[in-house]
Amino acid sequence: MERFVTSVEWLGGERLTTRTQGGLELPVSSPVQFGGEPGRWTPEEMLVGGVESCILLTALYFIQRRKIGLKSWTSRAEGTVEKTPNGLRFTRIQVRITARVATEDDVPRLREAVELAEKYCPLSAAVNFPVEFSLDVAKQ
Repeated sequence: MERFVTSVEWLGGERLTTRTQGGLELPVSSPVQFGGEPGRWTPEEMLVGGVESCILLTALYFIQRRKIGLKSWTSRAEGTVEKTPNGLRFTRIQVRITARVATEDDVPRLREAVELAEKYCPLSAAVNFPVEFSLDVAKQ
């Protein structure tokens, strides 16, 4: 079992600081459209960015194990929040990945690694809404 511990300190208004157990700090606020302060991460962005980062890190596990020649990876994630009968809820996150690999043989192997990452990323598995992916991969 692994444990991940954070702490939060309220700084007044809509400002707070989230800290990791190791002491890293992240300034956080509500989204500007909900009255928050600009220039700070929002919990919504942290969730979307966390899922997006988890997909890459989980994919890297499979990429390294299978010796896939990954040359580049960029992604963009978009989370959709909608008003539902139960209040504001995330209804999906879309992750668009652009990757380049060393050989043509690596193209289908990277697709498979991303499919495995979709399945095994603990963050995307923890949410109760769809996490959708698209992958544009080609030999560099």
